[in-house]
Amino acid sequence: MHERSKLREARHFLDRMHAERDNPTAFGLELSAFLGAARSVLQYACKEAKLKPSGQQWYDHAMANPLFGFFKDLRDNSIHEMPVKPLTKLKTEVAGFLNIGDDDDEVLIPYPHNTIVHQFEFQDRPGEEVADLSRQYLTALETFVEDGIAMGWITG
Repeated sequence: MHERSKLREARHFLDRMHAERDNPTAFGLELSAFLGAARSVLQYACKEAKLKPSGQQWYDHAMANPLFGFFKDLRDNSIHEMPVKPLTKLKTEVAGFLNIGDDDDEVLIPYPHNTIVHQFEFQDRPGEEVADLSRQYLTALETFVEDGIAMGWITG
């Protein structure tokens, strides 16, 4: 039905999360939008698959993926209970270059210096970065959709 469209939307918000990694407030907004778009992929697939014989069984089997359950609960809690707020950790890294200019006219100057990097984690998944876990989830959703299309359960 609209699974691929929602995948594109989720990918957009995941890219925006990466772009906003130094702004915890904006990162959280992009995460919330990502959760909604990604959850819609599964909701559209369920609605479409259950109209076909054994389609609900296929969907239920796919939902055994622990990432699907984790992100479903995260999105549901974010919508119905409290907005998702990942833990923010600051990490110091040594950068070897100073980047001046913009994307079209980028100049790198050798300049060893310390930089502060924001790392985000879900409270229930310590040690795993939100962006990495979200990328794994999106990859699993993409595989789920392509398999569902190939097997005729959904149209995508």
